[in-house]
Amino acid sequence: MHYLNNYLRLTMNKIKSIQQLKLEKQRLKSREEELENDIKNNWKELRIALKPGNIVKDTLNEEIKTEMEENLNGGSVLKSTFNYGLSLLARKFTDKAGEKISGFFKKPGSN
Repeated sequence: MHYLNNYLRLTMNKIKSIQQLKLEKQRLKSREEELENDIKNNWKELRIALKPGNIVKDTLNEEIKTEMEENLNGGSVLKSTFNYGLSLLARKFTDKAGEKISGFFKKPGSN
């Protein structure tokens, strides 16, 4: 509570006229709209991220990335190059599989 009081004391100015009050209301309205847009955008991103196909794709991509990093940290150049190529192929495969899974879970008639 102490921090909130300090924050309010620092951010709030005394309003000395009707014009200042109107400007402050306008500023707050603008900030409110900005925050509402941020919430809408975050909600859209969350809905997309939580689609079953995207969850599967992200999980598989993370596994492949971890495996690729482990393989590149040790061994010969030839082995690392080979593992890197396989990882790229696996990533392409998981991307295609994710698209197919997303299509499977998509409702008929929706885009």
